[in-house]
Amino acid sequence: MPIGKTMILTPELLQFVGSLVAILALAGLAYALKLGGAPRLADEDDARAAANEAVDGFAAVTLAIDKSGNGAILRDAAGQVLILKPHGNKFAGRLLTANSFAQASEGALVIDSGERRYGSAVLEIDAPQTWAEAINRLEK
Repeated sequence: MPIGKTMILTPELLQFVGSLVAILALAGLAYALKLGGAPRLADEDDARAAANEAVDGFAAVTLAIDKSGNGAILRDAAGQVLILKPHGNKFAGRLLTANSFAQASEGALVIDSGERRYGSAVLEIDAPQTWAEAINRLEK
C-alpha cells in the first residue's frame, strides 16, 4: 500500500510564508527606488547644499570634498568651519569650535569635532595640513 505524500499547510506556516513574501517584496521595492543607499557628495554643489541643510544659510567660500565623496569640510567668509559626514542616508554637519582638534595623517585630515555625540571624521582631501591648521586656530 503506497504512502501518500501530502503537505499539510498549517496557519502558522501560511503566515510565515506570507510574511516572507511581503518582506521580499518591500526589499525589492526599496532597491528599485534606490532608497537607503549611502550618501555621496559628487561635486561642490552637493557639498554646498548639504552644508546649507546642516546649518541654514551657511555659504561656503572654500571647501574640500573627500576623494570618495564620504564627507567634506567647508569654510565661510566669517571663518567658520563646517564638517560633513554621512549619517544614515544623509549628511550630518557640525560647526567646529575651539574644542575641535585636527591633524594631517598620511594624506588625510583627521578631525575630532570636540562633541562626543558627533565624534570624529577622516577626510581624504588635498592640502590636509592647511585645513588642520585652520581648525586648530579656531576661537570660541
